[in-house]
Amino acid sequence: GDDSNVRYGENDDGFDKLNKPNEMENADDESRDISTYQAIIAMGGDGILNEIMQGIRSRPQHDQEQILSSIKFGIVGCGTSNGLAKSILHWSGEEYGALESIFQICKGVVATLDIATYALLPKHEKKGVVNGVNNDESDTLAVQTMRQTQQSNVKYITSFLSFSWGLIADCDLESECLRILGTLRSDIWAVYRGVLFPRRYRARFSYLPPRVNNGDEVCEQDSSFDMPKFVEEVPEGWVSVEDDFTVFWACQTSHASYNMFNCPMSKM
Repeated sequence: GDDSNVRYGENDDGFDKLNKPNEMENADDESRDISTYQAIIAMGGDGILNEIMQGIRSRPQHDQEQILSSIKFGIVGCGTSNGLAKSILHWSGEEYGALESIFQICKGVVATLDIATYALLPKHEKKGVVNGVNNDESDTLAVQTMRQTQQSNVKYITSFLSFSWGLIADCDLESECLRILGTLRSDIWAVYRGVLFPRRYRARFSYLPPRVNNGDEVCEQDSSFDMPKFVEEVPEGWVSVEDDFTVFWACQTSHASYNMFNCPMSKM
């Protein structure tokens, strides 16, 4: 990236500092060797760490694996929602605050966190998938060509917090015009979009049901199966539901925001 607006150096205490006010492009800069770093600490909201993770994701596969397996990550919540910082403090039994986050980092205790990868199609191509394709034999070549094109345009996103679609995503993205109000913006937009002017979102949701034993207890899922490619038909045994939805929200942490305890069963 353009380093004209980057101040980079080493403090007297031996810690490297990196300050780029506009964009966090340095994580995807392959010329920057970060293999010698022991940790990356993000000071900001969840979006700052998200930019870092996407930058790492854009590096070659061997670089991604080396970075994620050897470097520790920490976050000091200085943003609007601070979902990850709140979740870590919740799991640690600590009160919420930037000072508490710094204290946890200084203690040096680390734990693993699930990282998810989502495949997304460009918006204009998503409509083609949702609307379906004619199954006539004359259209077979067109269908295969469309699927090959779509597969090549798939964008992959790395997620550490949650993946939302529908109402929650609208409340997050559309309320940017009210950012000055802090977390209150989400509450206001939830009333606007969820109550006053509600939407319904058409989608096909496919999932692999968990295996259940004779005692109706959920068995550990076999991790050896292959996920279908984004534009392929789902394999036998999967369940698909096509309908009008309001919310889809997949969570990896207990809190989506410091004041939103939306997934109590999530553990670290």
